[in-house]
Amino acid sequence: MKKDLLASVIVFLIAMPLAIGISIACGLPVYSGLISAIIGGIVVGAFSGNSLQVSGPAAGLILIITDIIATQGVDKLFMIIFIVGLMQIMFGLFSLGKWFRAISPAIIQGMLAGIGISIFLSQFHIMLDSKPKNTFIENIADLLNVLYNSVLPFDGTQHHLACFIGILTIGTVILWNNIPNKKFKVIPAALVAVILASIVAAVFHLDIINYIEVGSNFWQNIRLINPETFKFALVPQILLSALIITFIASAETLLTSNAIDKMCERSKTDYNKEIIAQGIGNSLSGLVGGLPITGVIVRSAANINADAQSRFSTIMHGIWIVLFVTFFPQVLNYIPQAALAAILVYTGYKLVDVQEAKKLYRLSKGEFAIYMITLVSILFTNLFEGILIGFGAALAKSVFKLLRVHIFVEDDGENRKIVKLSGNIIFLQLPQLIDIFEHLPTDKDIYVCADRLHFIDHACADFIRDWEAGRKNNDFSTEVDWKSIRRTYPNFKWRNFHKE
Repeated sequence: MKKDLLASVIVFLIAMPLAIGISIACGLPVYSGLISAIIGGIVVGAFSGNSLQVSGPAAGLILIITDIIATQGVDKLFMIIFIVGLMQIMFGLFSLGKWFRAISPAIIQGMLAGIGISIFLSQFHIMLDSKPKNTFIENIADLLNVLYNSVLPFDGTQHHLACFIGILTIGTVILWNNIPNKKFKVIPAALVAVILASIVAAVFHLDIINYIEVGSNFWQNIRLINPETFKFALVPQILLSALIITFIASAETLLTSNAIDKMCERSKTDYNKEIIAQGIGNSLSGLVGGLPITGVIVRSAANINADAQSRFSTIMHGIWIVLFVTFFPQVLNYIPQAALAAILVYTGYKLVDVQEAKKLYRLSKGEFAIYMITLVSILFTNLFEGILIGFGAALAKSVFKLLRVHIFVEDDGENRKIVKLSGNIIFLQLPQLIDIFEHLPTDKDIYVCADRLHFIDHACADFIRDWEAGRKNNDFSTEVDWKSIRRTYPNFKWRNFHKE
């Protein structure tokens, strides 16, 4: 109990600034992020399939949330989140949780890097008290202009002061993370940075920069879902948006669960139970105007590093947030928006895992190509289309590997040639097979070796049978390794097909 209480306080201190920052990044009130953090802690924590995993709003969904708000509106966003919860519950009940893990690591890393770069650019604008643009290209094009107006010449305007607070916040995070004494690291770097930025802003009366705005009664901000929006529940665009969030949120949750299982021997995830718990949380979050909930690695890792022993830690961190927003909501009004945006700028930077990209490059040039295709596609289209393009690239690579066949013709003495078949041979490779076999010499013995053949379909086997029969009819010495060929396609009625 003592260890869980300490861990819950640490997770609470990390979750608060992140939940607030993600709300602002999505263009929603602070309430939306905090209520989803509360539900993620108390509700999802109680039903979770992984007792050490912490759930709450995730930076990885910022892009898709802002897109839904821009195209469909806030009311429909909350209905979509409610539908996401129902979908997750259904998938969990039908034991489909494991399928959300069937994603290439290259696509996941490319997705995280694309999200990280997009968050970095959009939040960089907010960190300077400027308004981000709608697309990656527009943000890039406007970046130099924003930087110039915010840095040079320093004359104490709103943008310059916000820039100062942002740099102070990021610098504090970096310095705190590099303190040699581990005792200090018990206090989260993000919390230290936000508190320091708030104190500096208050002491120097930086009133012209933007601050969080929270009323004296946090709970009066409750925004129950509008019943009128349910008439749009079966609109294809709504269902597609819900399916996208379901896919991304569930994949992020289960990948986090997998990472936690590797980090801690006490952790063993029930994936279907975890998806159901996330579904309960998201359906409730959508009903009360909260953000989508996922399992989140930063807060979960902090929970484990703080030596949490049970789900009590996760539940308590949600209760601490409830107590804070109930009794001390106006404290949040002292936090500059630039400080929270700076935390997300740093988070976006950390999502671009250069070491993982190097590892993919060393492992396989093809996997690295999928990583880059996914990343660039997300930047120049949107999250969903980028992931689809990444999936397309991964499938194309797999099909290419599957259809690649090796046919070698080697001399085995003066009067014998060996034809070695390996890989998978299907009807699409039949022209290549025909070309090689029909050009084999008639004055030499031919042996077709298939011990490294993985699969051959009926069309190609049929050609080899006819080719063999034709050679034997002309008294050309020919032998085919039918034993190995039969092994590649055990369900085929070989007795009716070929008689030795």
